[in-house]
Amino acid sequence: MQPRVSVVLATHNGASRGYLGEAIESVINQSYKNYELLIVDDGSNDHTRRECSQFLNNPNVRYVHQENKGLPGARNTGIKASCGEFICFLDDDDVWKPNKLQRQMDFIEARLCSTDNWGLLFTWLELIDEQGNILGYRGHSKEGSIYRTLLYKNTIDAPSSVLIKREVFDKIGYFDEYFRCCEDWDMWLRISREYLIFPVKEFLVQYREHTTSMSADYEKISHYAKAVLDKALILAPEDVDKKVVHARFYLNRSIVLFAAENYRQFRSLFFQGVKLSPKALNLEHLVLFFLSFTGLHTVRLIKKIKRYLHKKSIDSK
Repeated sequence: MQPRVSVVLATHNGASRGYLGEAIESVINQSYKNYELLIVDDGSNDHTRRECSQFLNNPNVRYVHQENKGLPGARNTGIKASCGEFICFLDDDDVWKPNKLQRQMDFIEARLCSTDNWGLLFTWLELIDEQGNILGYRGHSKEGSIYRTLLYKNTIDAPSSVLIKREVFDKIGYFDEYFRCCEDWDMWLRISREYLIFPVKEFLVQYREHTTSMSADYEKISHYAKAVLDKALILAPEDVDKKVVHARFYLNRSIVLFAAENYRQFRSLFFQGVKLSPKALNLEHLVLFFLSFTGLHTVRLIKKIKRYLHKKSIDSK
């Protein structure tokens, strides 16, 4: 029987990082069984092939090895080799809750049977550390035509959360392999220009945050994020205020520096955004700006309280 859902898990030396097996098992353990899992090994030179081989006795699992092309290229290989009506992605260090696919398929049946022009569903996330402990939660609720929202910020937080109609790739193409990161934001922007997007408002994916140095990654991500935005703005409607969009970009990037507790650089980027357009400011930016002067101990305490209150609110639902 042809699977209805294709899951593309791209990995490069995933076995060495220690989470690959857990990611694969989270797909195999899905309550929804009409799927195929394509593991695309993007030129690994560790024991990734050996780790994957233990799962290949499962008829739903396929393994594809290729020379290293980077993450966008590996995902494209998976899409082209897949058979399903819908396509999902899973990063090799993230984890799906057992009902992730079922809840997305339920959403399609309940809400989208009479809606032809939708292209993508995404779920909310639990943020976990390297040991699997929950750090917090993330989720956005805007739905429908969210192109302009995505110009200001990537509110589809992780590729591991999405389910996409196959026909979307036939119309808009594959991941742009120029981008060595942020290729997902580029894809969501392109999809949102043509299709409606909906959230499944449940925490169905565990997204792993690593405690590695952010400095090198920050520069790389900022470079490619800016390139994604510049590409998108070429095709943006004339009534989009590009100055405000660029200002919001710098303000949102400053939040990453705040999270990394680099308050001096945070304020520098904050002022860069404000100088471009004060209209791009929102309450979160202002609160973080004032908090950046209160000291590290105070900020950490506030973060701890915020996580606790958020968890209490989730548990009470």
